[in-house]
Amino acid sequence: MFQKLKTFSMISLLLISSAVMENSYFGEPGLFVPASVMAAENHDASVKADKKIKYWVAPMDPAYIRDKPGKSPMGMDLVPVYEDAGEPSAEGVIKIDPVTVQNIGVRTAIVTSDNVRREIHAAGRITYNEKLVEHIHSKVSGWIENLYVDTGGQEVSKGEVLLDFYSPVLVSAQEEYLTALKYRNLTADSAFTEISRAAESLLDAAQKKLLYLDISPAQIEELQRSGEVQKNISLLAGKQGTVIEKFILDGMKINPGMELYTMADLSRVWVIASVYEYEIPFIRIGQAVEMTLVSEPGVRFAGKITFIYPYISGKTRTIQLRMEFDNPEFKLKPDMYADVVISSEASERTPVVPSEAVLRTGSRNVVITSLGDGKFLPKEVTLGVEGVEIVQILAGLKEGEEVVTSGQFLIDSESNLREAVNKMLDARAEKAEGIDPQAGHIHEAEHIHGADDGTAEVMGQLLNEYLKMHEALVRESAADVAEQALMLSYTLADLSLINDDVYLQDIAGQIENSLPGLSSGDLDAARNSFKMFSRAMFEYLKNVDGQIPGAEGVKAYHCPMENEYWIQKEGDLKNPYLGEDMWICGTEEELR
Repeated sequence: MFQKLKTFSMISLLLISSAVMENSYFGEPGLFVPASVMAAENHDASVKADKKIKYWVAPMDPAYIRDKPGKSPMGMDLVPVYEDAGEPSAEGVIKIDPVTVQNIGVRTAIVTSDNVRREIHAAGRITYNEKLVEHIHSKVSGWIENLYVDTGGQEVSKGEVLLDFYSPVLVSAQEEYLTALKYRNLTADSAFTEISRAAESLLDAAQKKLLYLDISPAQIEELQRSGEVQKNISLLAGKQGTVIEKFILDGMKINPGMELYTMADLSRVWVIASVYEYEIPFIRIGQAVEMTLVSEPGVRFAGKITFIYPYISGKTRTIQLRMEFDNPEFKLKPDMYADVVISSEASERTPVVPSEAVLRTGSRNVVITSLGDGKFLPKEVTLGVEGVEIVQILAGLKEGEEVVTSGQFLIDSESNLREAVNKMLDARAEKAEGIDPQAGHIHEAEHIHGADDGTAEVMGQLLNEYLKMHEALVRESAADVAEQALMLSYTLADLSLINDDVYLQDIAGQIENSLPGLSSGDLDAARNSFKMFSRAMFEYLKNVDGQIPGAEGVKAYHCPMENEYWIQKEGDLKNPYLGEDMWICGTEEELR
């Protein structure tokens, strides 16, 4: 936290030098002095005489603003800021001295129209092409007599003999075929056509039986030519491929339905890869992809996307792609890991800016545009898809505008700083007129002249519960804050019953709005809600006429980092908003 404060102070010095303190710092080496102070010492005082002082600011803390001269929390003299010091002519425009622009390394680029391209890198795994995988089974029982393909990984050609086996069923089927063949031949010249047709049908049925039992047409022709029953029948490979698995041994008995081999054609393989949700717009079926392997450095394999799976993994939030690659030299081996690169265009020509030009806050996206002559204007934009070092702009910019690509963080900080200062000054002006913008209602400064005993007692109870919450936040115990929030809800109910004063009911309403965050059990939510509670109690204690129980020794403090107030008992300073590393960050405020 101290490092964060130090960084903020360094940036603030640079920005105040450019936009608040007349754009530069001068002085001896190692000593920073505001330019306005140097000007007052080195130039005629009449130059400043015509200018009205707008406010006074701490040199090391631009959030510390006062209406009159004095000391900063660090003991330094407050510096005046004049009405026209760094004020741009148009609303929201930031003006920075060109020398400072050069010093902070501001670089710009022109908004152009282009297609958003993206390279998606994904890890893939090579696997078998399921369409080219074959399982070889036996349809009859028998015994293996000769095993020719007897090892896994062996390459097999289409029609190659895998094994010879004896099967009584096949011997019987061959005999039936030969008998039907002889009968057909004997009745071929019969005068009775019905007999010859019946013989032909019988032969056709016997032939189909052999075909259904995986006897090839060539084997049937050989049986017909020789006229002799073959004891051993050869089992042939139906496709070219590689033996992935072998389940048999020489001499083993085989049964119907038993798997003998699993074979796969590796001339084409699949690659399965996963991409994230936000990359889906860049993916389409038929898209070309490239792949590299560790085993083949420098070699790129070309393929294409053939299928996009229709579901997303709930754990990894990714979607799977199936890609197909030719593998004529069998260099792509199943279960290898591969690096896949998918190049794509996700949009038509639209305004685009470099990705580094966008300031992403989480709730909005901002681009700093350069207007020339040291003038800059922040613009909120709507982003589209993000490509290779560029991002699509859907709204907020148009082609030809100039945007800042480096140093914009400092410019955006200056914009936020000026906005915070103006809001602070506006709030003080409204409060001087009887309007409290944080409380959200209008009241007279002397609206409360006192409180009856019942009201004072309840408000004292509210103060007591507030102080206990302060102690719990200092201990960083959200659970204790939530427990105290329950008691707070009861006290607010008591207040609504005993007092119908509009002002007090408004105070109670503000406190009631803080209850959800205080009772959430979340430390960050509790701290944010405690700010609303603090504003209400600070306003009440500042305006009430007289003491309420428990208010003796109570003091109010202002946190410059959060621009919020809090109340605590006398003693060591303990800031409830920033944690133990920043307990002492704060300045005392007057309650009356």
